[in-house]
This record gives sequence, C-alpha cells and structure tokens, in this order.
Amino acid sequence: MWIRPADSLKHLIRRYQLALIVVLTVAAGLGGLWASFWQTGYQTSLRFNGLLVEAQAVRGDLYRQIKAVDAVREGAPRDDYWQRLYRIDEHFYRMREYADTSAEQASIARMETAYGLILAAMNRVVTTPDSGADEATTGVWQTEDFEAAYNKLTRQVAIQRDQLAERLSLWNRLAPWLAWLPLILGVALAIWLNRRFARGFLQPLERLVAGTSELASGRLSHRLPNNGVAEVRQLADTLNAMAAELEHKRRALIERERQAALGALVPVIAHNIRNPLAGIRANAQMLDRQAPADEIEETGADIMDAADRLERWLNALLSYLHPLDLKRERHALDDIVDGAIAALGGRLAAANITLERERAPVHVDVDAPLLEQALHGLLANALEASPPGACLQVTTAVESEQAILAICDQGPGMAVVPDPQASAPLPTTKRRGTGLGIPFAYKVIHAHDGELNYDSAPGGGTRVRVRLPGGEHA
Repeated sequence: MWIRPADSLKHLIRRYQLALIVVLTVAAGLGGLWASFWQTGYQTSLRFNGLLVEAQAVRGDLYRQIKAVDAVREGAPRDDYWQRLYRIDEHFYRMREYADTSAEQASIARMETAYGLILAAMNRVVTTPDSGADEATTGVWQTEDFEAAYNKLTRQVAIQRDQLAERLSLWNRLAPWLAWLPLILGVALAIWLNRRFARGFLQPLERLVAGTSELASGRLSHRLPNNGVAEVRQLADTLNAMAAELEHKRRALIERERQAALGALVPVIAHNIRNPLAGIRANAQMLDRQAPADEIEETGADIMDAADRLERWLNALLSYLHPLDLKRERHALDDIVDGAIAALGGRLAAANITLERERAPVHVDVDAPLLEQALHGLLANALEASPPGACLQVTTAVESEQAILAICDQGPGMAVVPDPQASAPLPTTKRRGTGLGIPFAYKVIHAHDGELNYDSAPGGGTRVRVRLPGGEHA
C-alpha cells in the first residue's frame, strides 16, 4: 500500500525541525537587524559629536589666535600664535575625516576658506607688525564669513542628528512588537504543529494503547482503528493480523481442550453416576421383598443418601464447568479466610480439631464469594484429612508483594499430588467427596492470577500454599 510522505511520523518531525529553524532564523534576523541599526546609529551619533567638537575647537582656537596676535603687537612671543595655527590645521583635518556627506564637506571648505582669509591678515600683522594697523588698532577682524560657514555646518549636523533621533524613537516604539514577533510566530507554529501531531500521532496512539488493553484482556475479536501516521497504521494492521491469528488459534485450542476434557470427564461422569444409581436400584429391589419396617427405613435412607450424593456431585460438576465471571473488589484476606472457616460450621468441634490462626493485615483485589468457596473446599479437605485431636494451622502473610495463605494439617499426606493442568476430577475416598474440590480451587485461584501448591507439612501432613498477586499491608 502506498503511503503519502505527509502521513509519516518522520515528516511530522521534519516539520517540527523546520518550524524551529524558521523561528530561530526570524529571531536571529531581527536581533541582527536591531544590533546593526543600533551600531550604525551609535557610530553616526559619535561622528556628529566628533564633527561638532572639532568645529567648536576650530572656532575657539581662532579667537584665541586673534588674541595671540594682539599680544604679539604688544611685544609677546609668537609661539602661542603658531601653536594655535597648528592646532586649527589638525582640527580641520579631523573634521574632514568625520564628514560623510558632500554638504558637510562643502561647509568645512567654506570654513577653511574664511579662516584662510583671516589667517592671511593675521600673518601680515605677526610677520610685519607695521602692516594691518587698522585691524590691530580696532581689534576687529572679518569673521562674518567664518561664522556663517560654522553656523551652517552646525545646523546641518543638528538636522541630521534630529533625523537620527527620530529613527531611533521609531525603533524604540516598534521594539516591543518586534521583540514579541518570534515568540508569537513560534507559539502559532507550535499550536499548529501540535494539533497536527496530536491528530496524526498522539490520539491514534492513545486509541491503539486502549485497543491493545482490550486485546490483553482476552477480547481478541476487537480490532484496532487504522488511522494516524503511517507507522501507527502499520502497527495497527500488524496487531490486528496478530489478534486475528491468535483468535483463530485460541478457538482451535479451546475446541481441542474441550474435546480432551470431555473425553476425560465422560468415564468419571459415567462412573460417578453409575455407582449411586446401582446402589439406588439394589436398595429399591430390596423394598420389593417383605422386610421389617426398620430395614425399609434404613433402605430408604440409603436411597436418599445416594440421591443426595449424586445431586452434590452434579452441582459440583456444573460449578466446575461453568465459566468464571470475576467481580474484583478490595478485601482483607483474613476476612475471606474467616468466612471460609465459618462455613465449616461445627465440624471442627465435632472432629475435635484445634484451629491455630496467624494473621497479617493484607488486602487483595479478588472476587470474595468465589475465593471463599474455593478456600472452603481446601479447608474441608484439610479437616477431613486430620485425625481427631489434631491441630489445623491457617496462616496469612505477605511475601514479595504477594498475599500468602498456608493451610497445614496433620493427616497422613496426599496419595496423589494434584495436577493443576488436569481437567478430570481427582479420585476420592471420602463418603461425601466429589473429587472436584481441588480442581475447582485451582480454577478459581488461577483466574485470580494466583498459584496453588501442595507439599509436605513440617512434622507430617500436607501443606497447601495459596499465592495471590497484589498483596499489600493495610
């Protein structure tokens, strides 16, 4: 069957990876753009500040140089004048380095031109003290052109700085929105991809797990839904095919086991029915003869006893053959054991049997009436196997998170060790026995996922050990 790549788990994972790359790329791009803008703005602001600082330094040194000219006229040394000249040249050099536009370069050139005219006049005064007497006398120099060029340059820089501040303000207003953009994009992509992932993988996988629980409980006819990504659909198809094959084999196995069980039960059923019927027939024949009343009463009692025995055996057989429907609830194991002991009635006292109990506060999830019936049969067997005056020990405990029940009698031991896999009744020598008590107990305890074992008790007799899972201290 051809499967679209879009329906595969690998494709969903690739979408997650692509979404992560997109979010990281957008975040990195916005971060890089933001850093680049702020770096450019910072460098531009430094350039403006440097240009203004150098222009102010040129203007300040110019007026200090003019004062130095007046000092030279009065006989002061010329060193300060020439130092001012060299400094102004350096400031003009730095201004040209800071200038970035043609308008700024033109304004600096006009400042240099105006300064050159003033410098020529000052040089005439410094080099030829007799020249330029009018300027030196009045103390007025032609600085209007220089001031106009200086003012124009500062206005240009101020306008550009205001424009930069406006751009920075715009970025500051947009910053909160741009900062949230990668997060919003990431959340939107995550929601979309999670919905796709849930519909294509998680939900089908949950239905698949629920379906496997149905299969594990024994409902092999249940079929898992075939939807979701390709891997889940393929797994569902495989499990469905496996369940169908197991169901077919289970039916065949059940049929074989049923035939085998019937084959084993038929002779036992025939024997257990033939013997009471033969006794009933023989006793009935005796009633045809002339007999004393006490013999007739004894014969009638034997007939009734045989009929009761046959009825008990048939009831036990029906209970054994009937499928078990467990209704589990939380119960204290000692309460169930006490109920099974109470069902013995006065048989312990009548047989002069002493009961020893060791209790443990352990709880199990079981079908209490059914388990009590099975334990009653085991206790009845131990009671009938015990000689008068013996002691019957019944102990409950917890081992490795399992509830343990031990029943120890002081009888002669079992001639035949029960086989839990056997489907036929056990041989019995008890007058009221049916041979189905132990198989029924095996069946009930096995239905509870437990174990039933027989071994020799310390000091002689038989010990029965029942293990039930999930035992916890109260």
